[in-house]
Amino acid sequence: MKNLLLVSILFCLCLLACQKTPPSNNGKLAFSTDNDSTLFYYQKGWQQIMDEGNYGPSEVSYRKALEFDPDFLVGKSVLARLTTSLEERLQLFEELEAKKNTIKGDERLVLDVYIGLTEYTNIREQEPEKVQEARSKVLALAENNFRQIVHKYPEEIYLKSEYIEILHSLKGPKASLDSLQALLLDHQKDNPFLLGYAASMEAKQGNFEEALTKAKHLKTVINDPTVPKSHAVFADVYFQMGSLNLAKKYADRAVELDPRNLDASRLKARIDEELAELE
Repeated sequence: MKNLLLVSILFCLCLLACQKTPPSNNGKLAFSTDNDSTLFYYQKGWQQIMDEGNYGPSEVSYRKALEFDPDFLVGKSVLARLTTSLEERLQLFEELEAKKNTIKGDERLVLDVYIGLTEYTNIREQEPEKVQEARSKVLALAENNFRQIVHKYPEEIYLKSEYIEILHSLKGPKASLDSLQALLLDHQKDNPFLLGYAASMEAKQGNFEEALTKAKHLKTVINDPTVPKSHAVFADVYFQMGSLNLAKKYADRAVELDPRNLDASRLKARIDEELAELE
């Protein structure tokens, strides 16, 4: 009887040991603000800028987030990256540098990258001769920090998106596409930003049919012609295909919908320049 009881106890202990402990973070990074409105507008800002391509409205959301919690440094660092005012960006950078040591752990990994990107933008405007050095430094930091974040917090889709962008900058389109496929969870496969980014990466590799397929799927997923994102993606794909007139049509529409959309406005300038050279 004692032996039977001992076997039962050992069996139960074995079962408990074999069970995986569920993640305590639910796949999401915990930020150092407990203000629900701040977190709501912070996430809304990411959705607007990444999934919709609405840069202008996203800036409004980040400013709204800081109205509820002015000390939310990660939110302040995103605003610093987004503002077009050099004076404001310099001021925000100083504030972030002065207070960054109040943030610890994984949130600090994200904050350090965003501060670094803010500094890089300032250098690009003030000291262009130092741009390459600053770019290399911040990309290396971003790859290291975001690599840790995306594996620990797989539900952080926008941090995952930025990691894919960093990989593209460092290692090219194939490496970024491979990592995208490896990192995406099933319910993230129709994320508008990553769909659009995958379309662009396919085009960069000359896979134009696949690029257009992804762009068309993105349009279906968004299902709203007033959202700039799909127009900007079509413009990019057609530009890479050499179809300048089609590219211009989509770029013009994206910029019309949101003049602050940096991707579309920069691409529109390149398209207009190449078309002018053909005249």
